[in-house]
Amino acid sequence: MTSLVVVPGAPLLLPEYTGRQDAGAPWRQRAVDALRAAVAEDGAASVVLVAATDREPRGTRPPLAERVGRHLVERAGTTVGATVVVAWDAPVAECRTAGERLAHSHPGATLVVVADGTARRGEKAPGHLDPRAFALDEEVLDALRAADPGRLLALDPDLCAALLMHGRAPLQVAAAAWAGRAGLRCATAEAADPYGVQYLVARLTGG
Repeated sequence: MTSLVVVPGAPLLLPEYTGRQDAGAPWRQRAVDALRAAVAEDGAASVVLVAATDREPRGTRPPLAERVGRHLVERAGTTVGATVVVAWDAPVAECRTAGERLAHSHPGATLVVVADGTARRGEKAPGHLDPRAFALDEEVLDALRAADPGRLLALDPDLCAALLMHGRAPLQVAAAAWAGRAGLRCATAEAADPYGVQYLVARLTGG
């Protein structure tokens, strides 16, 4: 893995969910900018996409997170060369195994991780307000800013599930893929919760 980019998995980033007012435009642009910067720096012709399954099956279509990730990658002017889809509630050990396998099979890849934070950051959030969400989201953001995979691998699956954090498993796959890699640093990391869901855009680079 050369660079790591974290992007939101929000449906409003997809064309079919865009209304008269494109509420997802700012976050779509942030994600695309981060992807373009990573691909340009890595010189990568394609990327490896890591996404989670839906909490509830949505027919025969690919998981929402995968669809969002592919759309953002395409808008950034590149292609998805490989995809890792992990169960949204996968055990940490399973995420570690997937990440270690990914690091071995795609050592020089630009890794794109589709991962939202909690969805309980306000009264109108999908899961309503739970004050514990703020500390958990801050821990994730701090771990990305510190480029510390150990802190992501230490996230509690039960707490993340209770707070409707859909990005825990993909982030732990990514963390296992970069664990032990020297020199990784955070180039940018930002977050906001416009709809009570924590959106993340981050870029970690080996340069």
